[in-house]
Amino acid sequence: MNRAWLRASAQQFYFSPLVWDRIGFALRTWLASMLTLYVAFALQLESPYWALLTVWLVAQPTPGMMLSKSIYLVIGTMVGAVLGITLIALFAQTPELFVLALALLVGGCTVASNVLTNFRAYGTVLAGYTAGIVASGAINTPDQVFFIGMARASAILTGIACSILVTSIFAPHRSEAVTRNKLLAALKDATRRAVYSWQANNETRIQIGRKLIFDLISLDTLIEFAAAESGAFRVQANRARSLIAHIFSLISARRSLDAHLIRCGWPKHDALDSFHEVIIAFLNQMPEQLDRGRIDESIDWTHVLRQQLEGLQPEQDTASPDDVVSERLVIDRLDDLLRHLDGALKDWRDVLQNRWEDKPRLDLNFHRDLRAAWINGLRSFLAVSATGALWIASAWDHGTLALVFVAVLMSLFSSLPHPDRVGWNFFKSGLIAAFFALLCKFFVLPMGSGFEFLTLALGLFFVPLGLVMANPSTTMVATSFAFVFVYLIRPDNSMTYDLTDTLNTALGVLLGVLLGTLSYVLIFPPSPQAARRYVTYRIRRGLEMMARLNPIPRFCSWETRMYDRVSRLNDPQNPSAIPTDEWLDAGLGALTLGNEILRLRHWLQTERLSAELKTAVKNIIDAFGRFFLEPQQAVAELKGRMQEIAQVDPGLGQSERRSWARILGALEEMDVYLAHHPRLTKPQEAS
Repeated sequence: MNRAWLRASAQQFYFSPLVWDRIGFALRTWLASMLTLYVAFALQLESPYWALLTVWLVAQPTPGMMLSKSIYLVIGTMVGAVLGITLIALFAQTPELFVLALALLVGGCTVASNVLTNFRAYGTVLAGYTAGIVASGAINTPDQVFFIGMARASAILTGIACSILVTSIFAPHRSEAVTRNKLLAALKDATRRAVYSWQANNETRIQIGRKLIFDLISLDTLIEFAAAESGAFRVQANRARSLIAHIFSLISARRSLDAHLIRCGWPKHDALDSFHEVIIAFLNQMPEQLDRGRIDESIDWTHVLRQQLEGLQPEQDTASPDDVVSERLVIDRLDDLLRHLDGALKDWRDVLQNRWEDKPRLDLNFHRDLRAAWINGLRSFLAVSATGALWIASAWDHGTLALVFVAVLMSLFSSLPHPDRVGWNFFKSGLIAAFFALLCKFFVLPMGSGFEFLTLALGLFFVPLGLVMANPSTTMVATSFAFVFVYLIRPDNSMTYDLTDTLNTALGVLLGVLLGTLSYVLIFPPSPQAARRYVTYRIRRGLEMMARLNPIPRFCSWETRMYDRVSRLNDPQNPSAIPTDEWLDAGLGALTLGNEILRLRHWLQTERLSAELKTAVKNIIDAFGRFFLEPQQAVAELKGRMQEIAQVDPGLGQSERRSWARILGALEEMDVYLAHHPRLTKPQEAS
């Protein structure tokens, strides 16, 4: 049995694509490292180890990720070099002002990195700590700051160029295919969610929706990487993002419909009931139709179904006001669902056929946690200031390293869910890296000479390091190891084996990492309750903006921002997450509330309303325009106007009755949500 198990394990290892991908990544990164070092030596660059370190900083499993990161690393490096030169030019003779200015710079870059997404955030982070690296290297020789800045920039650009070359030649280019497959999977999952019955198990419905929301949000990052890797896909990125926005809107329409049906049941309307069965059959066939490539046929069917749906006029044949309101709402939400399915199918068709469009039909607008950004920025400022004060008081030559690595820790990891844990892991991996760096520098490297020997000697450390970095769960640890390891061995054309200097360097680096990690623990530790209150505050502000902004905001902007908020506070990695489905239900309900406000505003502009009805709707919108400060007044206005509107049914067959039913249905949905979530209307929740 043991032999059979070993044989099966060996086969799984040898034939596993994941294993070979990781081995390939490790070998590519080692090759890029050695090529970079060779070029840096040949060009006689000062501090060639920065070129080597750059390779490990930009190392990514796919060319798209590496290219995207490299672009922003170049921008961040150039900006950081200029800022570092400026710091020395202004404050070289006044270390106190130098520390204060660096702290302000790192704090500002941290705020920016928390607001931006993907590797744009990394670019701002790099600008902050590159300025610290350049300035700290020239603090004792301010007349050399320009040459130091240019040397750092030249080394980093050399590392990026070699990484791009090696990755472009040897790495598999799969991002476009992977992204297309995930877009197709998301479209199929959306149709399955759309067909899921409102009478079925609610827990299963939540699980389906939660997974779909997380997948759609992560797709935005994949699209960016695929666009960086593939010129053909780059022109399709806007279509792909529009497809995601349509799917979000499709989910919103289905959720709104489900919420109404769960509360009121299916309307007693024979034609609508039969039509619903036709839509369900159509949606059930959609995944198979997509697999067969019958997109145009599916688009044609959505048009036919929408035309038939338009022919349903319950206002003309239903006497009961309650029934006609319910029927009209169901018809409108089904139409919304089909309209966004049609848009998603058209976007998918255009992606497949490589049709180009400079602007997306719909766009994405994700949540920005401004509260966390300012807290992290202030924490960075205080941590860098305190470390700078320690350096000035101690007059330690290597104290600037502690200052630099505090800046690295505070800006690089602040936006992660648990930066303190990442900091501790960085510190522990830094200790291990320091041990291996001393072993490599003082025992392995002195055993031979020549670049060939250096390549093999560093390969003993870099190839295993690449394997560890290729595993997503240990990428951060491996990056931390690479940072400290390369910084300590400092390979050069003429190696300097100074044990005292190396130990002081290691102490400065690790002290900076430790102080940065302690800053996350001691300065403004995470407060889940405050974070959740802040999201409630942002929702209330958002609802107010939906009622006030001109021109009227697009539905997709509100929806994608709310879906992102919901996913953040439902993500188990988030320390502010709520382990139950309470936040998911409440957050998605608030999404529907905002959509109803937008619908009211659109109807106010497009529907032919009586003066009485128009005045009532305008007063409700104005009340929600003050929702943040006066939520209870908005609720009271809603209830009062809803009762007035309910009493002025235009009557069977009247042309205005459809607009009346639409508006009353929207107000009822808003009233139900606010009644079920009273905390949203409590003034103290704004704090």
